[in-house]
Amino acid sequence: MYLESSKDILYLVLAFSILWFTAFVCWALYYVITILRDASNAVSEIRDRIAAIDEAVRMVREKVEASFGSFGIAAAGMKMLGSYLAKRKDKMAEKAERVAAKVKKKVGKMKRKLEEELEDESEDLM
Repeated sequence: MYLESSKDILYLVLAFSILWFTAFVCWALYYVITILRDASNAVSEIRDRIAAIDEAVRMVREKVEASFGSFGIAAAGMKMLGSYLAKRKDKMAEKAERVAAKVKKKVGKMKRKLEEELEDESEDLM
């Protein structure tokens, strides 16, 4: 028979525990990677939209300045609008950067926590 002593049962239980722990770590890493990919996609979409808005504002500003060169007040208003939108674009980019930094920080914490748990498990096994 294969199970001749309690030591054999212990090894069998440890093997199954390690198997389940490995499956859990793989599952957790999959979700961490998914979260990071989604955060990266969100930041890139925000940057693309901000760039499109910036390009549209720049184009409108150039056309208005060319068309209404003699209308100083209208041109000044459009310049103010352009500067307002540029400031808003900068704020949105900063916000996106902060969100990305927070996500990276949380993922880093989760990674360190998983590594600590792995170290604890490896120490317990020894």
